[in-house]
Amino acid sequence: MKPRRDLKHLQWIRTLPCAVCGSTRYVEAAHTGPHGLGQKSADSTAIPLCIRHHRSGNDSYHKLGPRLFAAAHHLKISEVLNALNAKPNIRVIAGVFIGNVGDDYYQLGPTQAGLSEAVGRMIVLRRTAVRQQLEDMSWRKVS
Repeated sequence: MKPRRDLKHLQWIRTLPCAVCGSTRYVEAAHTGPHGLGQKSADSTAIPLCIRHHRSGNDSYHKLGPRLFAAAHHLKISEVLNALNAKPNIRVIAGVFIGNVGDDYYQLGPTQAGLSEAVGRMIVLRRTAVRQQLEDMSWRKVS
């Protein structure tokens, strides 16, 4: 079975800072999941890494492999993936759109403003929340 492809997800991943150094230049979507010979893993396993930490540096993902890379950078890749793949939800409570991603809840506006406005706000909020998580490096092990 072929792995799932999602070009919009990969494009979004490339807009985020590097999960190791926080750089926003030359960020690539690094596939971290299991894969076969000559086959990439599913796009949902991609994390943002700058070119140095993805392919070209001596401590890059491609040179060290998944386990050594995670250990060298004190990175919990599964937690990064959970944050990146958290699905937002929107519901209505007392005439107000309420959105949530994980444990975070947001008031998105009144139902009179329309669902499309609430969805637009949720997209921006999710992007901001994920960026903040990457910057805080909350999934990283303190050494």
